[in-house]
Amino acid sequence: MGISLEKIDELRRRTNCSYEEAKILLEKHNGDIVEAIVEFERNNRSNSGRRYNNYNSSFGTKLKNLIKKGFKTKFIIEKAGETIINIPVNLLIIGLLVFNWFLVALLVIAFVLGYRFRFRKETGENVDVNKIINNFANKVKEATGSTEQQNSYNYTNNQDSKKNNDNNSDKGYNEITIE
Repeated sequence: MGISLEKIDELRRRTNCSYEEAKILLEKHNGDIVEAIVEFERNNRSNSGRRYNNYNSSFGTKLKNLIKKGFKTKFIIEKAGETIINIPVNLLIIGLLVFNWFLVALLVIAFVLGYRFRFRKETGENVDVNKIINNFANKVKEATGSTEQQNSYNYTNNQDSKKNNDNNSDKGYNEITIE
């Protein structure tokens, strides 16, 4: 017997169960919504404590796995091929929480001075932060490159027209007009 989507939706609306549960319950009770609701409530009354504990344990398990992965994933700072700092990501996160602006400023200065940053995943795969930032910078340069050329064209045209209009008024000043 085919169960209509309307009956499944009605059972889901009343019980907040999944589509799969609703379909199984309706098929078991030959499409009778009331019987399906009664069985759902009967099952959930005995399993309600178990469901809550499963949710907590799955959250706890996920958190535990995330912390383990954070200790296996390393944040590495290098200069000229020599490793300067090699710490777990969890320590980096704790450092950012405690010394937030100071540490961020320190990392920016290190980046400007040519230090390389890497995240090494637990599988040994490297994520090169410098490469990501350089690719982003190149894309920005490419996107703005055409406007810079256009602006330099406008600059030279404006300088030529200014020289013709008033020779002595702009001595010692560079003026850029963006149109």
